[in-house]
Amino acid sequence: MMSRIIKLYLARHAEPQTLHYKNYFPGPPLGQRGIKQAHMMAKYLRNKNIQQVYTSNFTRVIQTLQPFLDTRLEQVSPTIEKALWEREKEVESHESLVERVTAWIRNKSNLITSNTAIFSHCGPINMILQYFDPQKTVLDYLYTCPFLCHTPFAGIWELNLQDFCLVDGKLIFVEDMES
Repeated sequence: MMSRIIKLYLARHAEPQTLHYKNYFPGPPLGQRGIKQAHMMAKYLRNKNIQQVYTSNFTRVIQTLQPFLDTRLEQVSPTIEKALWEREKEVESHESLVERVTAWIRNKSNLITSNTAIFSHCGPINMILQYFDPQKTVLDYLYTCPFLCHTPFAGIWELNLQDFCLVDGKLIFVEDMES
């Protein structure tokens, strides 16, 4: 018997108030553009039948998530996960980030059984993409910034998973949501 497709949405936080900040908790809030982007993201995700939400608790991520939670008729309680935090470059190595996020997503393989959204940062989202598409042969990576992030501010990856394996997916740009 073939299992059903589960949608996994990977949402990078909207644009922060300042682009020049040190990685620190809780980090900067969203700027005016970021607030607008967060509302567009909420509008896009509103009718996607999302049953589970995992999130970092950095300010810009929580502010990106909040409009989505506010638009839902059916309440969903987000689960805050330290594994989804941004990497502190002076404190944590890239290898540690890879290990932290990979272990977390592997441990969620039996728990992600319905449409799920993950609100996080560039690094953890890249590691989740790497977990599902290690050879970069399934997804079309339309965006890569100078820091090798594959998700722009307020970008959303919509992945289709079957038996916790990537079938296909696409990157949604918030600017495209305006039209």
